[in-house]
Amino acid sequence: MAQVLIVGGGPVGLAVGGELLRRGVSVRIVDRGRPGGNASKAILVWPRTLELLGGLGVADRMTREGHLLDGVRFYSQGSGIGTVRLTRLPDSRFNHLLMLPQWRTERILLDRFTELGGSVDWDVELTGLSDEGDGCRVELTHADGRREQVRTPWLVAADGAHSTVRKKLGVRWDVYSPNMVFAIGDAPVRGDLDPSLLHYFYSRHGSVGVGPLGEGVFRFAVSIREDQQPTKEVFQDMVDRCGGRGARVGEPTWATRFTVRCATAGGFRHGRVFLAGDAAHVISPASGQGLNTGFHDAVNLSWKLAGVVLGTLDETVLNSYDTERRAAVERIAALTAKQTRWGLLSGRWPVATRDAAVRVASLTGAFQRLLAPVFSQTDVSYQPAAGMVRSLAWRYPSVRVGQRLPYIGDTVGSGDTTLPMLVVSPGRTPDRAALDRLIACAPVPLPVLELPADVRTPGGMLARLLGPRAAAVLVRPDGHLLTGPERIDDPAKVFAPLRSLVRG
Repeated sequence: MAQVLIVGGGPVGLAVGGELLRRGVSVRIVDRGRPGGNASKAILVWPRTLELLGGLGVADRMTREGHLLDGVRFYSQGSGIGTVRLTRLPDSRFNHLLMLPQWRTERILLDRFTELGGSVDWDVELTGLSDEGDGCRVELTHADGRREQVRTPWLVAADGAHSTVRKKLGVRWDVYSPNMVFAIGDAPVRGDLDPSLLHYFYSRHGSVGVGPLGEGVFRFAVSIREDQQPTKEVFQDMVDRCGGRGARVGEPTWATRFTVRCATAGGFRHGRVFLAGDAAHVISPASGQGLNTGFHDAVNLSWKLAGVVLGTLDETVLNSYDTERRAAVERIAALTAKQTRWGLLSGRWPVATRDAAVRVASLTGAFQRLLAPVFSQTDVSYQPAAGMVRSLAWRYPSVRVGQRLPYIGDTVGSGDTTLPMLVVSPGRTPDRAALDRLIACAPVPLPVLELPADVRTPGGMLARLLGPRAAAVLVRPDGHLLTGPERIDDPAKVFAPLRSLVRG
């Protein structure tokens, strides 16, 4: 019997499965469908997502197979009003936007899951579910009609927006529809359209998002009327109306339409069952954060669940999955919803006000400083809400409890441990004896990383950010700070949160 059953063999389910397998937890993935297809679906992968997937060992392959963009440019009535350059993101080696069709992302994740010894049971549907307190009783129905009764200690639902697991549990699904319809498609483009940027064109006629996929093909997301279909003519007409610089749209290779509906589950944890990805939340497609948010769920949940299953972490840590991810999802959902409404303004004065504000923010640099971390999700914090103080744009990057560790956030979670890493900065006057005493005071053996003094390296830049005095931080396997920075001669403060995290 697998220690964790995952329902859903899409990208989020595969990410959870891979994260668990690499830590030594046995998993089983079932999916009622089959792999394959070449529909692009989600295509944007932001820097923090690549950092998180770096631990699983797939980020570099994704980067090689995709198309890298320098940033995002915004237009109004055909004129540029602001640009966000991810290449100027100071604290991540993934300082770019990756355009990668979802089917390729799924293939890469499936290959990695298989390399780790996993396999997916395709054409197997969950048809029954009951919570037995110390586990779940599940009925699985195979394609040939055979019914299988399975008992699993833990269950992860990654089965999409129409999640069968969520419905079986009776979890509330709060749906909000902003009454927006979009046509989505991939089509070749001729003309003067910068292939190194993601473009958002806004006008009083609607909005268009255009993202280069490489080799002259672009993804389109166009606001349309209820009676319109995703055709070449519709894409071309809206590009012309929004001032698309003479771009000529070819015949789409793939196209669809959808009505924007945003929703959040009433809870991301229900006893021994966890909801992840679209099964837990659906957000506005603006800036393509949906799948990225699902990957954040996967990594946040996996190290905690692995630690509980393997006996290194106390089961109470699992409660933080709901609280941390719910707060993060609500924040990104609010931001994407605002961006959607912001792009569909039509009144003369609202448009003029928006454009003036963006131009001023661009001239002062505030547009870049604020939106680069927001789009990248490198500013996501799991700091407790009671004492949360957001890192302001002009203080980015910073090192605070709950925030992701800057500069080396992609390397901290690369091991198979479920325990935090002790990261130590030597300061101007290294004290080997104090460091040895600190390590000896750890309640459990921890991986230790000593930062170099060379500021030309990412570790050295982090050390400089931590200040001139020797300091220590505890970093969770997902790269977020559990404690710190604290003085290395004060072990009680350094390890205080760890004592309640590990199993007594």
